[in-house]
Amino acid sequence: MTSYNQRALIWACLSALVCLFIFIFAGPQITDFWYGNADTVWHIESVSLSLYGRFHGAALVTDAYSGEFPTYYNFLSDWLINLIAYATRLPPFQAQAVIYVPLLLTLLFLGSYFSMRALDIDRCVGVFMALLVVGAGETPFVHYLYPILERFSGVSQTSGNLIPPAESMGVASSQDFGWVLFLPVLASLYCAKRGDRAIVTLFAGALLGLACLAHTLTFLQLATTVSVYVAADGIASLIRAGRIGNAIARASVIVIVLALMIVRGKMVGLSMLSFVIFWSTCFLASLVEARSVRFTAIYGASAAIVASPYALQIWQLSLQAGRFEEVDSYARVPTIEFVLFHLVYIAAALIVLLNARRLGRLDRLIWLSVMLLVSVGMGLGTFGLNSHAYRFWTNAIIPFALFAGLSVAVPSSLSRKIVVGLIVPLVLIGVIRNLWVVRYPLPQAISRTVGSVESYNGARPLPSGAAALLDQIREQTASLPPGSRLLVPPEYDYPQQAYRNGLMLAVSSVPSFVPDPRYIMWHDLYVDRVAVFCSLFPAYPQFDMHTKTRLCDKTPKQLAPGHLDLIDARAGTDVLALYRIKLLALLQGPPADTMIEQAQRLGLKLIYDRSGSMLWDTTPQSDPDRISFGAATYREPNLSIAMVAPQAGRYIVVLAGREIATTLRQLQSGNTPVELHPLGADAIAAIMDLPSGSSEMTFTLTSDRRFRSVFPTPIRLIVGVKQEAAEKVFTGPSLQQLLR
Repeated sequence: MTSYNQRALIWACLSALVCLFIFIFAGPQITDFWYGNADTVWHIESVSLSLYGRFHGAALVTDAYSGEFPTYYNFLSDWLINLIAYATRLPPFQAQAVIYVPLLLTLLFLGSYFSMRALDIDRCVGVFMALLVVGAGETPFVHYLYPILERFSGVSQTSGNLIPPAESMGVASSQDFGWVLFLPVLASLYCAKRGDRAIVTLFAGALLGLACLAHTLTFLQLATTVSVYVAADGIASLIRAGRIGNAIARASVIVIVLALMIVRGKMVGLSMLSFVIFWSTCFLASLVEARSVRFTAIYGASAAIVASPYALQIWQLSLQAGRFEEVDSYARVPTIEFVLFHLVYIAAALIVLLNARRLGRLDRLIWLSVMLLVSVGMGLGTFGLNSHAYRFWTNAIIPFALFAGLSVAVPSSLSRKIVVGLIVPLVLIGVIRNLWVVRYPLPQAISRTVGSVESYNGARPLPSGAAALLDQIREQTASLPPGSRLLVPPEYDYPQQAYRNGLMLAVSSVPSFVPDPRYIMWHDLYVDRVAVFCSLFPAYPQFDMHTKTRLCDKTPKQLAPGHLDLIDARAGTDVLALYRIKLLALLQGPPADTMIEQAQRLGLKLIYDRSGSMLWDTTPQSDPDRISFGAATYREPNLSIAMVAPQAGRYIVVLAGREIATTLRQLQSGNTPVELHPLGADAIAAIMDLPSGSSEMTFTLTSDRRFRSVFPTPIRLIVGVKQEAAEKVFTGPSLQQLLR
């Protein structure tokens, strides 16, 4: 076959496999889209995460719902989703399912192929390697070994925590985007070290910087792999030059520093400082001549510049490393499971390494071996990263897939017979099984024989009746003035409400008042937002899985506990005007009945009701005895609230909020100071004479730099009523004191 025909055949194979992957992973949602139906990806948590980048505040990276709270979330993947959504005018969840999933698959497959070609891997072998990167997974038939080994291992079955790309590329998450970058980052590094061209080094460093913007754990693994590889390459060059003593000294320093960082990790837990020290040691050990110094300077500068937007925000937030360890402590993978999962790939790696001299190009094997060793080492919890450490063992499927692909290039020998007769058939059986279960159930007979796997891929239709509600939200929010907000319920059973909020906010033209609690640092300000919701819906079963808190249980049920309470619940809705909350949306879910009944008591105007989904207008009803409040404005350190008094006279204004008696330092009505009457620590009252019509009251807040990013919401309830009509609105032991 001529070289031209071979290239044409390879391109045909690449195109066919891309189409096959798109059909398998995204076929259902593309078909439904063609017929006018909207789907999301099957994994509902990923749907909720697709909102990052839709709403923007003062910070570069903000939470998914309100767009105000700075986060430590790697934003690039979801920014791309929202860029696609903006360009196509599709909701982010639909852009994610219909466009982003096929895009990720195409980039993963072709990126893997071209990365291998950059290493001078044969075209056919490169196609096979790329196929394995996409489709590899648990070794077939190993489920028979668990009962046999249980006596020694104590493990009876797989935990299911090793989830390779074949089982989750359809999720279209930031981790999937990290997998897309995995091989291009390391292949470009290899080319930069071999070629010594500044432009290639610059490009390689930029790719590592992109990985930092994409996914934290993937970046940590890639940066560690890069560091170990450049050190290994430098030490190998010293050995080739006959400077063996120097090479041993540098390797010894790296081993000692690694041991110290492991000990430090066990003592203090995860710390970025441990990573930085180890990376710096490796790069210093790689400096053997002017060429390596130049490479380190260009590569490091390029990576740092590209990663700087995310790194700068992390620094500004003074991120505490322990945050990584608050969740997923249950996710553990026994060592025996790791071995059995990758058993056929381990065999392939051993065959390749045993035939290293016959295969030639030891530099490629060093590159590949470093990739695998770092995956295994970090999966053991090196540097104190215990939570999520299983992700690194999951990522080991990539170097293992490359070893399996490279094994077909082993020259004729007993090893090649083992590869052709055993390893390749087992690997292909696994690939076919893994890709089959993405679209179709595995027949029971095959599942019992080969071993079953769980797939997180697929398409999910919108909940019944959701499409009509989303149309209403899209229509109603489109005409709202700038600065308006939508009130959506907080989480009750993660990620159920996060999923529903992800759908509603995907079509809303205005952000949510309640922020997304994931990845934010300023939890006290988040609590203030939720307290507004919980004050109106006190029976709502809010539960934040990430902090294990039930904020509605902690929010006072009274206006001022032990002092005052509201007789008429409808007065509580006055607070919504302060924060420009125009609509309340509900998309089904178990708490629906509780919210519907309370919304009726609050007197909210129902504008949509179908299939358990509702939309309310939150504009408070006018009352001849109560003040109508307008939108609050903040100019540091003053919070000003517009008011409209129905008649001239003396009014009682009661404000409730967390530690509000100390948070609000002084109050003015117009230019006149007003005396504050504390009602416990979490409520205050003010008595003021107001003219008929518009006026303004201004509070001086305790100075807080965070209010430059997040609008302050210290008030969970506010009610203003004419003094002579106060007994119609308030009840409680402190009322008579306010009537004097």
